[in-house]
Amino acid sequence: MISTNRRMIAVATLVCGFAVGMAGLLNYFKYCSTVEHIIKDRLIVTGRSVEGSIQGSLAIGMHLGDINTLPGTLERERATDNLILGIDVFDTDGQMLYSTDRLRAARHMPAGWLAAARKDGQSEWFAQDDGEAAAGISLTNNFGLRIGYVALRYSIERLHEPERRVAVQLAALSAAVFAVATLLAAGGLLLAMRRLARDVQALNTDLSGSTANGPNAAPARGPFGAVMQRYMATVREAETRIAHLHTELQRGSGT
Repeated sequence: MISTNRRMIAVATLVCGFAVGMAGLLNYFKYCSTVEHIIKDRLIVTGRSVEGSIQGSLAIGMHLGDINTLPGTLERERATDNLILGIDVFDTDGQMLYSTDRLRAARHMPAGWLAAARKDGQSEWFAQDDGEAAAGISLTNNFGLRIGYVALRYSIERLHEPERRVAVQLAALSAAVFAVATLLAAGGLLLAMRRLARDVQALNTDLSGSTANGPNAAPARGPFGAVMQRYMATVREAETRIAHLHTELQRGSGT
């Protein structure tokens, strides 16, 4: 019985560990997915604001690189969200036109970003490269022709910082829940096994008492005594009838 209790507790511990672990992982990945979706939506809102400023300043026949007020607009939009590292405006060839980062003024758009931005029928795009990511908007003129792109750069490392904190918190909470669940499960199993052991012992006692005392035994005690006495009486009655039938058959065959 002791070995059985140990095996049952081990199984309960494994089940609790699996259930709590899976719940923690699902909650973590759900949190990461939700946060990423919210951040992308937040960046797209800022990108749409920049797009609106460009569309309002871009007259017919005017080149995208001739908007003198756009650098100030980009600086103001970047200051509205501390997650944004910088805002860049490129033409369709990947040539930098405007940027809040002066060091990037002479650079070209990364190839991966340009490929993501050039996808047909896609006005919003997302790209990632070398620890830095971007949420972008495709710019079109009054005739619906694509003339450039807006890229809002943000740090992947900064994005993962709250995720790591949440992972630590979830791990601590999962460990606490696992400990409590394991203790409750083990305690419940021990109580159930103890009660089962008492019932089995009572059954063994009633069974041995009913079979040993014979037909003239005193009324048996215990939860199973009366049942076992009725069972044994039925068995004896059946045996008596079988013996009587056997005797009658022998007499009939003798005559």
